Amino acid sequence: MNCKITNDGFDVFESVKTSAVRAGIKRKGEDLALIYFEKEATFAAVFTTNKVKAHCVIYDEELLKTQQNIRAVLINSGNANACNINGAQAIQDVTKALSTVLNIKQNEIFIAQTGIIGEEFPTKKVTNALAKLKNNLGKNSQNLARAILTTDKIPKIISIECEYAGVIFHIAAVAKGAGMIHPNMATMLSFIVTDLKITQNILKVALKEAVDKSFNRISVDGDMSTNDTVFIASLNEVGDLINEENEFYRYFVDKLTECCVYLAKEIVKDAEGATKFCEVLVFGADKDEDAQKVARSIANSLLVKTAIFGKDPNWGRIIAAVGYSGANIDVEKLEIKIGDFLVYSWGRPQEFDKIALLEYMRQNDSIKIYINLNIGASNFNLYFSDLTYEYIKINAQYHT
Repeated sequence: MNCKITNDGFDVFESVKTSAVRAGIKRKGEDLALIYFEKEATFAAVFTTNKVKAHCVIYDEELLKTQQNIRAVLINSGNANACNINGAQAIQDVTKALSTVLNIKQNEIFIAQTGIIGEEFPTKKVTNALAKLKNNLGKNSQNLARAILTTDKIPKIISIECEYAGVIFHIAAVAKGAGMIHPNMATMLSFIVTDLKITQNILKVALKEAVDKSFNRISVDGDMSTNDTVFIASLNEVGDLINEENEFYRYFVDKLTECCVYLAKEIVKDAEGATKFCEVLVFGADKDEDAQKVARSIANSLLVKTAIFGKDPNWGRIIAAVGYSGANIDVEKLEIKIGDFLVYSWGRPQEFDKIALLEYMRQNDSIKIYINLNIGASNFNLYFSDLTYEYIKINAQYHT
C-alpha cells in the first residue's frame, strides 16, 4: 500500500469527533453512533440498487441531489427503518432533533440504518439518546465501529497516512456487514473520511470506482439489502484542490480503493457462520460482463459454497456454475484450478494429487479458484465465503 497503516479510524483527524451510546434499539450493546464534523465537509455516497429501499436511503439520495456539504452522520443498528409505517416521519423527527442538539442545519445531517426490516422505528429511544451522544463526542472510532454492528463478530476499521508530491494526507474508514452480502454492495454500511481538498463531483467519481473494485465484488449469501450505503467525506484541509482526474487524483483513488478492498475482505472473513475466505479469479473472458457473470455464478452457487465448507474439492460443481452463468464460454478451452491444482484443462479432467488437494481444502482458511476461459482478455475477481450450519442457525433465529 506504500502508506502507514493504523486502526485509529477517524481519530487521526482533529476536526472529526465520534461517539456511540446505547439507545435501546437492540437487545444489548451500543446501537447509536455519530460522526461529527467541526466544519463543513464535502460528501458523496452510493447506495443499494434494490428497488425496495429503506427510508434512510430515500432521504440520503434526495439529500445528495441538493447538498454539497455535511456536518454529521447519524447511524443506528437494530432497526433498518424499511417497509414500516413510521419510517419517513422518523427520519424527519430524528434529524430535526439532532440538528437542535448539535446546533446545525437539518439538511446537514446524513443518516444510515441497519437491522430488522418492517418494524416500527423507535423514534423516542433515538431522540432521547441524542444529548448523551453529543456529550460523548471525542476520539471514539473503535466504539463507533462496534455500535454499528448487527450479526458481525468484529469491528472493521482502517486508517492510512500517505504522501504524494510532498502532500501528506489521510484516509480513514469503518464498515459493518456479515450477511445479506451480494455484489452491488451488501447488507453493509461503510463510512470514509479524507482530509484532501476535493470537489464533490470528483469525489463521487472516485467513490464509484473504489466501490466497484471492492464492495461490489463480495458475496456471502446472494441476498441484497434495502439499506446498503457507502459514504465518503472530504475535510478539505490539505493539498491543492483536486477538481480533475490528474495524477494526484489517480493516486488518491488507488489508495481509496485499497482501503475499500481491505474492508470488503474483512466483511467476507466475518461473514455469518463462515469458516473459509474464498476468492474466484476469472481470466480470458471475451468481455468484462462475461468475466463477472462467471465469477458471480461460482461465488453464489450454494453447491460450490457448501462443498468448500465440507472441504470437498468437487470441481464438477464449479464447472457446472461456469456453464449456467450465461457467459460466452467454450468448454474445450476452459481451465480450472483450485489453489495450485489444475483439475480441468482444454476439455479434459486432469490428473492431480487428490490427497494433496484435499489437504489444501482442509488446512487453509483461504481458498482460491482460478478460471481461465481462454477466449479473450477480460478478467474479474470476487471474494466470497462458504455456507455453513452456523449461517442457517444465525438467520433462522435473527428475528425471534
